[in-house]
Order: sequence, then structure tokens, then C-alpha cells
Amino acid sequence: MEEKKSDEDMATMGETTAKVLQPNPSKLASSFVSYGHNLHVSNHPVLAHKLSILRSSSTSPSAFRSALREITFHLGYEATSSLTTREIPITVPGTKTDHIEATGSKISQKIALIPILRSGLGMVDSMIELVGDARVHHIGMYRSKSLMPVQYYNRLPKKCEVDVAYVLDPLIATSATLISVAGILKKVSCFSFNVLV
Repeated sequence: MEEKKSDEDMATMGETTAKVLQPNPSKLASSFVSYGHNLHVSNHPVLAHKLSILRSSSTSPSAFRSALREITFHLGYEATSSLTTREIPITVPGTKTDHIEATGSKISQKIALIPILRSGLGMVDSMIELVGDARVHHIGMYRSKSLMPVQYYNRLPKKCEVDVAYVLDPLIATSATLISVAGILKKVSCFSFNVLV
């Protein structure tokens, strides 16, 4: 026969359960580990899972595109966390017929996306979902027989009208292409840029 638990036992169990369900502060921290000021590496388990799908030779083209889209959205969300906003007036629904004046936020910087052709094109749509007003400028690079990067296409603007740019490329390999693109962007030193790989 089962014994009835006293109210005191139930209260103790409730406290124990509450302690178990408390979130661990270290688990809530950003999934990115910083290596100095300019390099942030994600150790998020879902991202590691998606990267394995992306890298597997058995992944179908549609699964590859889907995984790349999801990875880009995750990385883009983290990469854009340092953007600043400004207040804007907005109207929100109130009762059935009334609207209420309120204050909202809008990203204050002008943003550009710079995919490295062709692999970076797969990351553009996800980033545009995050920052819809972003301009898109392309840089085409290939590796010569000596494995040195060669620029074959450059659609950077002649007049810089953006504040922040995100370079998109899902391949890092030797990083020579990214270093070369960073050098090109430093010459157009009118905006800061972030590399999303």
C-alpha cells in the first residue's frame, strides 16, 4: 500500500525540483568563444550538428542548401548583435478601433553584404532575412594552380554609402581568399567589415 506524502514532504520535493530546473548561468552565456578582439568561434551544439551535415559527402544538394541557410541565420544573428539602433515612432494596435503611439527601434547603420562568388551566394538570402535593407556587393575569387587567390570580379561600390559590411563565405580552407578579400576591403576603408564563415 502506498503511503500518502505529507505537505512537508511535497514542499521539500518542490524545492528540490525548483533547484534542478534552475538554469545554469554558464549554459546561458553566448555560444561564441572569443579569440582576441576579432575572432569569435561558435561552440553551439546545434551548429556543430548542422556543420556535420554540411561537410558530409553523403548530404544531398537540398539538405546542403537547407543546412547552409540555417547556419548562416545562426551566425548572422550573432554577428549582427553589435549593431546599434535608434528610436523611431510607431503606432501599435490598441483596442478594436484605436491605435497607440509608441517608440520602436531601427538599426541605425547602413549595411552591405559581400558574398565571395560563388560559394557565398548561398548565405545571402538568410542574411537578407535578418537585415532586409542591406545592399549586396559581389567579389569573385578563384585559386590559381599555385593556390593563390585571384580576383576576377569586383562589384564594390565606387562611392561608399554603408557603415558595416559582412563578408559571406562558407569555405575557409587555407584562408588565403579571405585574407585577400580583407586586403581589398581595407583599401576601400570607408566602412568596417566582418567576415562570416
